[in-house]
Amino acid sequence: MPITNANGVDLYYEIHGEGEPLLLIMGLGLNSKSWFRTLPVLSEHYKVIIFDNRGTGSSSKPNMPYSIGQMADDTRAVLDAAGIDSAHVYGISMGGMIAQRFALKYPERTLSLILGCTTSGGIHHVQPGADVAMQLLSRGSAIATPEEIAWATAPILYSPSFIENCRDQVAEDIQKRIEVPVKPYAYMLQLQACLAHDTYSEIDQINVPVLVIHGNADRLVPYANGVNLAEKIPNAEFLTINGAGHIYVTEANDLANERILDFLSKLN
Repeated sequence: MPITNANGVDLYYEIHGEGEPLLLIMGLGLNSKSWFRTLPVLSEHYKVIIFDNRGTGSSSKPNMPYSIGQMADDTRAVLDAAGIDSAHVYGISMGGMIAQRFALKYPERTLSLILGCTTSGGIHHVQPGADVAMQLLSRGSAIATPEEIAWATAPILYSPSFIENCRDQVAEDIQKRIEVPVKPYAYMLQLQACLAHDTYSEIDQINVPVLVIHGNADRLVPYANGVNLAEKIPNAEFLTINGAGHIYVTEANDLANERILDFLSKLN
């Protein structure tokens, strides 16, 4: 298992496929296993690097404050360990926050940027409903099994129709998540890093090709946040996935992957 030690933590990573490098950054509380629907498709065309953020999976879980900038440095360390100078960078949710900070901090290492179901944060962040916020905060201290917590939060991650009609796919996602469940303290440390994230005044400095993807039924990171990103980042392309909730990589996996491959192919 490839592990690199950087910034005081061990970071687990994997490399799949051949071609131009494409780095994937996962979201809040999840590890690299949650790319299982995306990885097989993208790795047919690119050298795909996935890794576990600090606090998740097989990476270290330090019990100290985390920041998005710190996790952008972790991302750079993974590229260093993989021997990759620059890569296309695709982040979803918290991973999209890390991807923004990475592109701003290390522009020479960023070939392009794909930002899924994420936000620039700060005072311009469009907040979710109060019920969603309460679920996020209570999850970190919930006295329940990881599977019970995952099913309790499913209504804020998926659209109601998807939960009703595609319950088996939701169950499959949850099984992947709980193979190595996130520890409550590490979840809260990641959440606090997300709440402190703010790139709004800087993202107009991003000058690589950018694709923004957002479901317009996203309850966790409301759709308006994707609109804001696409409007603020110069020449950003924007894909709206109609009817999809936050986990569009499950609800609209084929559409998202097709659009990503099309976006990347035009850059060659």
